Amino acid sequence: MRTKDWFVVVIVILLLNVLSAKVSHSSELVLTFNEAVDVALKNNPELKAFKWVVEAGSAEVDISKAYYYPKLTVEERLSSTNSPTYTFMGKLNQERLSEKDFLIERLNSPEHVTDFQTTVTLLQPLFVPRIKYGIEVSKEMLSSAQKQYERRKEEILFRLYNAYLRVQTAKQFLEVAEKGLEDAKEHLRLAELRYRAGTGLYSDVLRAEVSLKDAEKRMVAAESALYVAKRALGLILGKTVPVDIKDEDIVLPLKDLSFYESSLSRRADLSSLQKRYSALRKAVSLERSMLLPEVGLTAVYQMNDHRSPFGAEGESYTVAVVLRWSFFDPTIRARIKKKEAEANQMKELLAGFQQEISFRINEAYQKVREKQKNLELSKVALKEAEEAMRLVRIRYENSLSPFVDLLDTQMMLQNARAKLVEAENNYSAAVAELYYQSGQLLLEFLRATANK
Repeated sequence: MRTKDWFVVVIVILLLNVLSAKVSHSSELVLTFNEAVDVALKNNPELKAFKWVVEAGSAEVDISKAYYYPKLTVEERLSSTNSPTYTFMGKLNQERLSEKDFLIERLNSPEHVTDFQTTVTLLQPLFVPRIKYGIEVSKEMLSSAQKQYERRKEEILFRLYNAYLRVQTAKQFLEVAEKGLEDAKEHLRLAELRYRAGTGLYSDVLRAEVSLKDAEKRMVAAESALYVAKRALGLILGKTVPVDIKDEDIVLPLKDLSFYESSLSRRADLSSLQKRYSALRKAVSLERSMLLPEVGLTAVYQMNDHRSPFGAEGESYTVAVVLRWSFFDPTIRARIKKKEAEANQMKELLAGFQQEISFRINEAYQKVREKQKNLELSKVALKEAEEAMRLVRIRYENSLSPFVDLLDTQMMLQNARAKLVEAENNYSAAVAELYYQSGQLLLEFLRATANK
């Protein structure tokens, strides 16, 4: 290949790399926290899936109500028979019966008769207690699903906030890695400067170079962690691209423990269980209603023809009021007992769940106090590490400390910076969990974002 051709190939490769880098960069989605909340509530796959559970519950209510409405059916039946009884009845329904059909020979050995029978039937419930209780049960179950959907939204926002904190932490870790890289380069410069001046050792230069390589590795790891964190945030938002949130101060204020304990009734999943318990109690009434009488109306319009379907050689109608009362059904008592047992089980679960929520709130509050103290200690530790680095660097520059002390102090400062970042985000995550456990997170986020 000629030199000119090689040059063209290299230019094309470089252009492709630049274009791919631009596409990769442009594919990243940047949102405000308000926008991220809106996207999560609309596009999160789990929320979208659970919304259909609510839709199914709403349809179940419509089904229960529909039992009150009249039911109309149309039936077309074709039959052919030479049975004496059915032959006589068929001709009678077709209004073709004649005197010859009463002859003994005709009655005993009739010719076959073809009958097209069209039947229109109307069924209308008038008094059916089980329909009433069935509607109440389905409404309570729908309300339970709606409350559970609210809790799912709060759970998604809790995960969104934690993913947001993870991105912020990854960014801050990247900044820490950049500062560490700058420090490592400066230490290498000092080691080389002293070595060339004859006041330092070549081994110090080698140590500084190794330290610089370690700092570069930490930079690569930090960049990778940031990319993964952005992809994880995008996953919650239902996106397949990395998502970043503009730097914002999303502060959840810490309040007294009594505020969170008094918010116990706001837990949507607790309300959901309460609705399920109410539904089970109504299910007991539903089973008991099977012992009550039921009244309905039946109306039938019939047409018969021996030549064609939907013909009307003969017409008739029947209207009847039907009373049905189950005087003896041994399964009903057993079903009532079963539903009562299920309701009692839910009652015990409900009481236990209330106790667990109270425990989780107290546990989360203690975790916040712990993380708050750790944050204060991390701030103090960083100040001390920065001061130690300043003093050791001065001592090293004046040949009063070995280079290994400088490296050790650099590592200590690096750890102090990282621990402060971790402590800040652990505290924010702990406060968010406290709001989540008390059922206040969704409301607080909506209040916080509304004020921006």
